[in-house]
Amino acid sequence: MVMNRSVLLPLIVLGFHAAVVAQDAPGRIDLNDPNLVMVESSAIPIPVEIFTSLDKLGTQDWSKHVVEREIRLDANRSRTAMLFGLVVSDGFIAVQAQDKEAVRRVGREVLRLASSLGVAGSVEQHANAIVNAAGQGQWPVVRKELDKTRQTVLNRMTEMRDDELVALVSLGGWLGGTQTLAAVLKQNYSVEGSDLLNQPDLVKQLKKDFNTLPARAKRGKVFNQVTQTLDHLESLMRADASGAISEGKVIEISLSTKNLVDSIYDI
Repeated sequence: MVMNRSVLLPLIVLGFHAAVVAQDAPGRIDLNDPNLVMVESSAIPIPVEIFTSLDKLGTQDWSKHVVEREIRLDANRSRTAMLFGLVVSDGFIAVQAQDKEAVRRVGREVLRLASSLGVAGSVEQHANAIVNAAGQGQWPVVRKELDKTRQTVLNRMTEMRDDELVALVSLGGWLGGTQTLAAVLKQNYSVEGSDLLNQPDLVKQLKKDFNTLPARAKRGKVFNQVTQTLDHLESLMRADASGAISEGKVIEISLSTKNLVDSIYDI
């Protein structure tokens, strides 16, 4: 059962830069940080904080990471939940690129996915705010509304006792942010930046959460790939003796996460 709702409702920050967000250098996540949002005693990675960490990598050509995808829905609500998390992450990438049309597209897709999950009424206001703010170039507002959308959906699913979908939305959001981070580092590798991928404990926790989901929540071949990918990432997202994630591992992480994201989008 989900922990006390007073823990869930505040927008308590969680990022790949740990608790000390005031520091300039990026750092790895600390699962013992008392400020983490917790569900089922597990940390929920929040996309807005993932991309705050990416800001620390300096100026990037974000337009290279904006991808227009055809989102085809099916009856698998678990896959839809992961798609929702991924699309929210896509929204943050579009904000980084200041791509108005891409953000508008994300706003429309967020509402369509929320409708498929049975929570459209809860996010319609946020979706409209995303589209309107993007049209006016109000990027901080778009970021805030994207995160509010994600949080509202998680809260509504918790109320509906769809705890397994909560976990999958969160996993999708983390996966989308991690894929982008790895892609950025692949193009512009730095030892300091690689520390953002030093997440073995987090991946271990995500694996535990995913493995304990009921079988009904993991129907479909893509979920076998989720298991395999998390296993692979746990070994890759561990620093070497020098305290870095090597450039070779960054490339593997980028490829592994991209392959899984592509499989989730494709039916």
